[in-house]
Order: sequence, then C-alpha cells, then structure tokens
Amino acid sequence: MSPSGPTRQMASGPDHQALAPVVPVGPVPATDRMNGMDGTDRGNDLNSLERQLDELIGICQRLREENVALKAQQTNLLTERAQLIERSELARSRVEAMIARLKAMETG
Repeated sequence: MSPSGPTRQMASGPDHQALAPVVPVGPVPATDRMNGMDGTDRGNDLNSLERQLDELIGICQRLREENVALKAQQTNLLTERAQLIERSELARSRVEAMIARLKAMETG
C-alpha cells in the first residue's frame, strides 16, 4: 500500500488506457493521518488539546464552586421559607383569636 492509499496497477499497451490511482472515499483512518503528520503538526495538535483540556478543567472547577454556592443558597432559602411559614401560621392564629374575642364581645 502506498502512503496515499491503495492503487491499481497501471495497464499499458495499445489496447489499455492508464488507470488513475484509487482515491479513498470517506474519512482517512487515524493511522494514515498520523503517518502524514510531521512532529510540528502533532505538537500543535497536542498543545491545542492540552489548552482545551485545561479550559474544560477550569470550567468544571467553576461549575463545582457554583454548585456549592447554589446548594448553600438553597439551604438558606429553605430555612428562611420555613421561618416565614411559621411566622405566618402564628400571625394567622393570633388574628383568628382576635376575631373570636371580638365576636364574643359583640354577643356578650
């Protein structure tokens, strides 16, 4: 197999036309792509991949920190909600008690 892929034998003679090399259709296998690269291309690809990986690591770290902050905020909001519900129930019971006393004063 040649570096550019499989080829057909060239026919020669008066009755045969020369056949063109077979061009592979579809993606080139990774091994063929790597064989065609020089060290600089691989180094650039590795540097690019390393930068992308560093960026993803940074994003993951920021998301973890944001997640921790959001969980703390959720805990605080749930605590505040429970306190507000308790205060609301206490206010409701006081208002109901006042209404009952006022009704008792009207009839009594």
